Amino acid sequence: MSHRRAVLGGAAAALLALAIGGCGADVEPSQDTTTTAAQTPTLSATPTAPAPARSKPSASSRASKLRPPLAFHVRRRTMLRTAPDGRMVARIHTKTEFKSPTILAVAARKPGWVLVRTSYEHHHVGWLPLSAGALFSQPRSIVIDLSRRTLTVFHRGKLTDRYKVAVGTDATPTPRGKFAVTDRLRTGNAASDYGCCILALNGHQPKIAQGWGGGDRVAIHATPHTWTLGHAVSHGCVRSTNAALRQLMRHVRIGTPVTIHA
Repeated sequence: MSHRRAVLGGAAAALLALAIGGCGADVEPSQDTTTTAAQTPTLSATPTAPAPARSKPSASSRASKLRPPLAFHVRRRTMLRTAPDGRMVARIHTKTEFKSPTILAVAARKPGWVLVRTSYEHHHVGWLPLSAGALFSQPRSIVIDLSRRTLTVFHRGKLTDRYKVAVGTDATPTPRGKFAVTDRLRTGNAASDYGCCILALNGHQPKIAQGWGGGDRVAIHATPHTWTLGHAVSHGCVRSTNAALRQLMRHVRIGTPVTIHA
């Protein structure tokens, strides 16, 4: 893939850095600086808002009846803390860097507080006051099996879909652990290296082989290069077909938990 130097506006530039830094194409970049319309996707965020909760007498009673997995919709700026009422370590905004609503997967709860998964590299989890937003249930979850090279979708605990995927190489492995979808993005060009669509994750891939200046966020994205599926060939991202990603874009919401294991 040619090393792009085209100027992208706002979220498009940020996402291109994510895609290049975290995933990489199938070939090393050259010094050719020309860019064509076919090479440069136009990216746009596809936000999803949580479904409205049923009317209950109080917020605490609503929260007690929610079925996990849970997500937290940040509705006002707040500070991420190391513990409930603990040290402040980062500011959480109502929009992500790609202009999606900030909806974070919930890892744990305490009275008046939620432990959320973030995209901050040094603060993967942290506590937010419940008063800063609203809890809601996530109907789906995703499990990625690196050894089988499959992505499986569950709805309320029941398997609904399974897709063949490509994963990271031994030198640039797909990170393992518990993550979440932070943004749903469309490239505008299904023939691009990143296909039609991207589900950005809050995870990072610290072993970027190219040493490029882009970010190290990883994602689940489409690819037109279907021969790569079932193989360990990426720079950390998880790839599947355009058809698979279009289906995921229809069903997977921001804040959906993603478990990646060997």
